[in-house]
Amino acid sequence: MTDELNKTRRYLEQHHGGDGHRAAERTIDTHERNHDNDFWSFWYAHTPSGNALHIADLGCGPALFLKQLAQKHPDYRLTGIEIAPYMLARVEDQPANLEIRIADLNAPGPAFFDSAPLDACLANMLIHELYQPINLFQALRHWLKPGGVLILTDMVRQPVVNFLHHKFPDLDFAHDPADAPTMHECFRDYFEHNRYSAEDIEQLLKLCGFDVIERQTLREGRATRIAARNAAHPT
Repeated sequence: MTDELNKTRRYLEQHHGGDGHRAAERTIDTHERNHDNDFWSFWYAHTPSGNALHIADLGCGPALFLKQLAQKHPDYRLTGIEIAPYMLARVEDQPANLEIRIADLNAPGPAFFDSAPLDACLANMLIHELYQPINLFQALRHWLKPGGVLILTDMVRQPVVNFLHHKFPDLDFAHDPADAPTMHECFRDYFEHNRYSAEDIEQLLKLCGFDVIERQTLREGRATRIAARNAAHPT
């Protein structure tokens, strides 16, 4: 295991509150909310149709999305990419057409896959966890076939006051004392989950050679869902 991989693993565990087991449980508990009927409608509206497609889930966690795809499309080739041991430990009953690969998506490099094998991929709540998304977006231009689609869902920037009211709905900030360690953790959490606006992510995708097909606003502006097409395979 490389030093960079271990560094990213330590960062992610801290990002997940220092409790990887709890983070994995939360991912499982929120899976249905993040992959509801609206999600599936968006997915099928923008991803290719056909048989024997190759689909990847970037930061797949316990691979619940890919397991659902495996049930719906047993002829698909499915690849999950994950780095966190506590997520990998929860990948249970792995279908025969699902492969899990370990990689640091901060700098995966275009050679991680053979040239342009992917028809579509998902990045669900991943981009805000990266140190920066440029290297991944550049790699995806090589991984996705020309016309292949990235479906991206992530938290986006919101006013800090809205975030505080969401985290502490019963706290009167004008009169109630605020615990310093709790506030330190809260603001660390805020800056890690509010790095980009929806416009930032859209413009970064365009900068890296994607055509943005559709962008939706989710959770009263706290999140976005984007479909982006690989316009042409880079030389």
